[in-house]
Amino acid sequence: MSDCRDILISLAPAYTRAILDGKKTVELRRRRLRVGNGTRVWIYSKTPAACIEAMAYVESIHEGNPDTLWGDFGDAAGISRAEFDRYFAGCSRGWALTLTRVRALTPALNLNVMRSEFAGFHPPQFFKRLSQEEIKGLLLTRPKTPTRHRPAPMLG
Repeated sequence: MSDCRDILISLAPAYTRAILDGKKTVELRRRRLRVGNGTRVWIYSKTPAACIEAMAYVESIHEGNPDTLWGDFGDAAGISRAEFDRYFAGCSRGWALTLTRVRALTPALNLNVMRSEFAGFHPPQFFKRLSQEEIKGLLLTRPKTPTRHRPAPMLG
């Protein structure tokens, strides 16, 4: 494993929102992420959001067959069993990363800002280890005290 303790993952905006709302505390993956406990995870929300809007830390990593993962983490995955089965179709193994210390980045880091700061910056399809330069840029660009997202009040 690399000494780099920061990664960037890409998620659909609905999954990022579920993480920020505390409804999704586990990120499921079909392929192994060679990261360790304590890894800082920057969360990029795909279009239409197109921004880095959250960060969290890996609390633990679990490997297993899909049925075991569903039994252990289905309630924390933020998806239905049908969505889970479609995602893991054809896989004999999967991974569950439990996330802790979730924080919203307010304001979020827009993709255009990231591209202006880092020439050639592209959000990953799967995940990306961040270089020391990228980590420094994220830390300098993000707010000094990130706050946990609070859901908007329901109207009517």
